[in-house]
Amino acid sequence: MRKNRSPYFTQARYDGKCAETGAPIKKGDRIAYYPATKQVFSEQSKQAEELRGQEFARSWGMADADY
Repeated sequence: MRKNRSPYFTQARYDGKCAETGAPIKKGDRIAYYPATKQVFSEQSKQAEELRGQEFARSWGMADADY
């Protein structure tokens, strides 16, 4: 079990809907998962876009990666 409660990208294991946009999510779609709140976001949502930016900044060692 994952003990880190940081958000991450994964594949949907079940059908559902985006917590932000209400867009349908199908099993196998790439999603942003926030374990602290147990929310899922479609890849087109602003939350997923923000998470992509954070991952990019962290991977390049940018100073504001975890700001």
